[in-house]
Amino acid sequence: MAQPTAKKKTGTTTSRRRNRPSPRQRLLDSATQLFTGEGIRVIGIDRILREADVAKASLYSLFGSKDALVVAYIEDLDKKYREAWTERAALANSTDEKILAFFDMAIEMEPEQNFRGSHFLNAANEYPKPDTESEEDIVEACLRHRKWMHETMTTLLTAKNGYPSGTQANQLLIFLDGGQAGARLMRDVSSLHTARDLAKHLLSEPPADYSI
Repeated sequence: MAQPTAKKKTGTTTSRRRNRPSPRQRLLDSATQLFTGEGIRVIGIDRILREADVAKASLYSLFGSKDALVVAYIEDLDKKYREAWTERAALANSTDEKILAFFDMAIEMEPEQNFRGSHFLNAANEYPKPDTESEEDIVEACLRHRKWMHETMTTLLTAKNGYPSGTQANQLLIFLDGGQAGARLMRDVSSLHTARDLAKHLLSEPPADYSI
């Protein structure tokens, strides 16, 4: 009777190993959980390796360094964020709703992520004066996300207003930044609702008349 039981356990173990994420994915998942929850610089390589159950040699062969893993983490967050916004924007009925989707996402996400604020701003703030090329790469990855948000808003607003609207996009991003900062400090989404109200008011204003 013991033999069939042993075979079953072996089969289960093999199945679990087969279905287990790749070392790269485990490293990225562990880094994401640790970086978003506690910050980047306070997390050492050894802790990431323990959480991911991956050998140090694998990390260096897959990413090359911790900084490269940080870049991959930011790029992965950016990809998922863009996909989530695109999916939500596809259901919106107006330009205003597409833009307000940025605020709606923040309102929903902040409680889920324990009021950590913008992971992109957090990451960039940890490297105020990049000392190495790899640290510059981290900041640049954060900036690419920011530029995408600004360009997306600007394109939508320009089509709506009929004139270049980069300044208005800047104003909306400042509202969002302030709302996220307030939510992180107060651990409450009320500041994000206020930011959304400000954005909605700005969007409702009539386009500037440059014919005068």
